[in-house]
Amino acid sequence: MNRLFTHIFNSAVGALLVIEGGVYIFTNNKDGDFHLRSIIMTLLLLMAWGMSYRKQLTSDNPSAWLIFTIIIMIPMILPFLFFI
Repeated sequence: MNRLFTHIFNSAVGALLVIEGGVYIFTNNKDGDFHLRSIIMTLLLLMAWGMSYRKQLTSDNPSAWLIFTIIIMIPMILPFLFFI
């Protein structure tokens, strides 16, 4: 797998995670309180993405970790499918 693709793909996934997390956190707040579930889910997804990105760069089998990154993206994509 090409390193340039790895960096571009993972940068896009990281940016999407941050944007989506911000949207959920700030749109789900009621009465000025932040939505704790959205914050926790965003942090967990960012941690999993960071570990996957690191493993893609250092592992002997980066393709397996690319598949893991795509699996991480499922909770990110599913909510938008309900709005279409």
